[in-house]
Amino acid sequence: MDTKKTLPILLAAAVVLVIGFLLLKPKDDTPATTTTSAAATTPTATTSAPAPQNKNPETIVIKNGEPVGGVAKLSYKQGSTVKLTVTTDGAETDVHIHGYDIEKATAPGAPAKFSFVAKDTGRFEVELHPATQIAQLDVVP
Repeated sequence: MDTKKTLPILLAAAVVLVIGFLLLKPKDDTPATTTTSAAATTPTATTSAPAPQNKNPETIVIKNGEPVGGVAKLSYKQGSTVKLTVTTDGAETDVHIHGYDIEKATAPGAPAKFSFVAKDTGRFEVELHPATQIAQLDVVP
């Protein structure tokens, strides 16, 4: 074979290999293993952890018409049982769970006790009537 014809073909093949290598190699500043492990171990804002399966009933204490410790944040997984007790030191009033449309009376010495399956997902306000939010109930799939 003629060297004058072979040399340009070999040079062209070498250039194609170098360009292919440069295009396919990972960048030096961000190794692929670091990106993969960071994504696998670090939750992001769009990743939601499963809601806890609350096995113990939650208790909200009302003093002077306000929830002790502020508005309670309750989180349940859809299909789990919500168990909630509301005690008060004030005059008889009603506790209402919006979205589920469950309402019970409470008075000193007579707590309102709720137990129901969290079948609907979303965020629901728990309110002491006439208009005091005492809890935020989140039900996640």
